[in-house]
Amino acid sequence: MVIASRSYEKTTMYDNPQGLMQRSNGRVRIRVIKNKKFTNCEFSYKLPLPADKSGIKKEIEHEVAVSNASKLEKILKAMDYHPTTSYERYRTCLQKDGIKVTFDEYPYAVFIEIEGKQRQISLLAKKLGLNLKNNLSKPCDTLFTEWRQARGLPLKPHMRFKDYDQ
Repeated sequence: MVIASRSYEKTTMYDNPQGLMQRSNGRVRIRVIKNKKFTNCEFSYKLPLPADKSGIKKEIEHEVAVSNASKLEKILKAMDYHPTTSYERYRTCLQKDGIKVTFDEYPYAVFIEIEGKQRQISLLAKKLGLNLKNNLSKPCDTLFTEWRQARGLPLKPHMRFKDYDQ
């Protein structure tokens, strides 16, 4: 496999005053990605789909690269979408033959994500000794909220490395 460089990412989710994203469990987000060679920005909409028997997480995802995060933030604000939650992570990607494996380091945990065709995911998971029935199907910000609740910590909408457990 080819190893990509490790990147720092900051993702901010947006919602409107009616709470459309909250009600639908969707995500409108801006992600800024930085490493030693570049800074990129992505704008995306995601919506998790109900889990099936395979244990593989499925979702609708529309994503586009944008050149200017601050201008995009102004557009969203003009449309009455405002930041609701955010998170930071470090991501390392490995990619080969149409399958992508990422190691996501969040302030509170590290997760492995495997993306590709269902058969490829199943074969690689089996090789790695992972049981897909034990997959996490919730978004990382939801898992962070549950992690804080389980420890009796107050709600914190922004997951940052410098103050995640305070």
